[in-house]
Amino acid sequence: MAKYPWLILFTALMLTACGGGSSSGSGDDSASRSQQSATSDTPDNPAEDADDPIVGDETDSPEPPAGAYMRPLDYRYMVTLPLQFLPTADGRWVGVRVTLPANERRKPADGPFPTILVQTAYNMHLIGAVPMTGGALLGAPDPFMVKRGYAVVAVDTLGTGVSQGGWEMLGDDEQKAYGDAVDWVKQQPWFNGKLGVAGASYMAISALFTAQRRPDDVQAIFASVPMGDAQRGTVGTGGMINGVFMSHWLTLTQVTTQQNFLAVLQAMNHANLITAATREHNEQIDNYYLPIIEKALNGDPEVTYDSPFWRTRSPIENIDKIKAPTLIFGALNDIFQRDEPLLYEKLKQNNVDARLMIYNGDHVGHFVQGFLGVNKLGPMPFLLLQWFDHHLMGIDSGVEAIPPVTQYVKNNADHLLNGFSTTTDWPHPEAAPERWYLHGDMSLTQDAPIEEEAVNTMDVAPFATIEYGKSEDGSLLIFNVEPNDGTKCSASYHQWTLGIAGVASFNKCYRDNRELEADALNYETALMEEDYYINGPLQADIWISTTAHEAVLSVRVDEVTANGRTVQPLTNGLLLASARKVDESRSRFMNGEMIQPYHYLTEDAVEPVVPGEVFKMQVEIFPTSAIIRKGHKLRVSIAPSNDAQGMLNLPRQELAKDGVTSIHNSPDYPSSIVLPIVPLSALN
Repeated sequence: MAKYPWLILFTALMLTACGGGSSSGSGDDSASRSQQSATSDTPDNPAEDADDPIVGDETDSPEPPAGAYMRPLDYRYMVTLPLQFLPTADGRWVGVRVTLPANERRKPADGPFPTILVQTAYNMHLIGAVPMTGGALLGAPDPFMVKRGYAVVAVDTLGTGVSQGGWEMLGDDEQKAYGDAVDWVKQQPWFNGKLGVAGASYMAISALFTAQRRPDDVQAIFASVPMGDAQRGTVGTGGMINGVFMSHWLTLTQVTTQQNFLAVLQAMNHANLITAATREHNEQIDNYYLPIIEKALNGDPEVTYDSPFWRTRSPIENIDKIKAPTLIFGALNDIFQRDEPLLYEKLKQNNVDARLMIYNGDHVGHFVQGFLGVNKLGPMPFLLLQWFDHHLMGIDSGVEAIPPVTQYVKNNADHLLNGFSTTTDWPHPEAAPERWYLHGDMSLTQDAPIEEEAVNTMDVAPFATIEYGKSEDGSLLIFNVEPNDGTKCSASYHQWTLGIAGVASFNKCYRDNRELEADALNYETALMEEDYYINGPLQADIWISTTAHEAVLSVRVDEVTANGRTVQPLTNGLLLASARKVDESRSRFMNGEMIQPYHYLTEDAVEPVVPGEVFKMQVEIFPTSAIIRKGHKLRVSIAPSNDAQGMLNLPRQELAKDGVTSIHNSPDYPSSIVLPIVPLSALN
């Protein structure tokens, strides 16, 4: 574990971020639980011989900030029932924990209640070890919601935590079990027929899948930082392997799913079943984790290309099945930066009442801002209450006043909490495309080349170092990817380690690209004569040639101070040369200009790379909202790799090694970037 200190830090953050110093937590009298010995491996009627319920203490509620929605408590107490197991349709058992409002005797109050269902792969006994305000988003007992009349149901997804099976990364069996959990909730005497699904990160993804599996049973969705398109947005950005992210995510999931000591202590009567499930999770290292890592590294088509494997795991594929009003949260440099606005857009196109709220920062930073609250966005627990009170309880909570889109705009203000702007849609209704051309003298202008210009070149970068296997005792997955191209200290590394790298180290290189881009090809504008507002997806159309049979193009967009001493990263894109083929029918056009290419990324769409041949790379650059300030410069920085976001598999490394890539700028090959520009008057 010493090799993965980020795991300890991430777990601690996830356990504490929602508390926010609130006094709304409900006490957990562990001494009151009986430590019974195991009696059965089959939980046919788990409540009959279970340990005593966990009870909560009466506490005050947190003070709402000005303008936040709030209402008084309905109950003074909450009670978490003993661990139960629900059956899946294929005969396996999935762990479930239910927290209910309680009366003065600290027994469940008379129901029934509207219910919030949260399904997690990160072990509900770890992530919900203590009650916390906002804990409903993580699968923890949540006194803030429960004492206001909600039942909160947490589930360990199939193959994780105390549940049977082996985890297969959001696969079809796991998703079927999401629907089984809904069916189980519907049979409970404390359920009143109103169901909301909620969650953050993985739990937000499972919420979307649950609503797709049981669209008629889900009345509202609250999804914080969910994934949309697994291949294009996360694991296979630009057609490559997002090794840094995958190594962190797979390790996190495998480690947390085996830590069942708290579950055994709290439910001794189920010790045998939990122990057997833990053994299944351990065996999954050999059965699933290591084989899928090897497949990815060796270029197996199933996981290398866009295929049924990744489409099954992409909520956006069946987003049209969702009927429930949905509130989506994201962040400008989140791991799901690309997908959160696309999910909102698709839902709205399907006539779903959807709202989008985009914070500044990264995955972990989103949690910190969300639970503390920021300008124009109150603390997330109050928004959760407002959304579900309206859609599950029928209370006039004022949700109609929530703007369709609220976004943080970088450089809109000097302070982190004051940069938000609202609008009526995404992409911004007032956005229009503007094209900037790269020139051989490293300038960036709105004038296309009129003659042959200098061709600039770059050598292939050193490939990443990859380590994978098992710990000495065979109980833990070892998977580590170390970029060797300079991106180990970059905004991308900060992003794809979920923001943990920047929390563990305050190195300037996570927020300043000056050192990273010292040897890159940097194309810059003159000093901006006025503020320049970018909002939406971007696209770089770069003409290249290479001496090898494969190449990578990394395109970063920055704001540079007048003296060049600070290079602020705004967003970036990445593309594999052989994956350059674009499906124009699914690409986004704005006023006739393609501004968000949709790459096939399928095996049959591979475009061979012929050494010396000039071809166009239409690079998708993930959306952002930012201002290039007056007196500063816009930079487009091009490099031959960004291993922090996407690395070459082993066969592609052989094709790309020793390659030299040339960037062309001429009337025949006018390399450029197109930006979505919004009038400054649209800021509010």
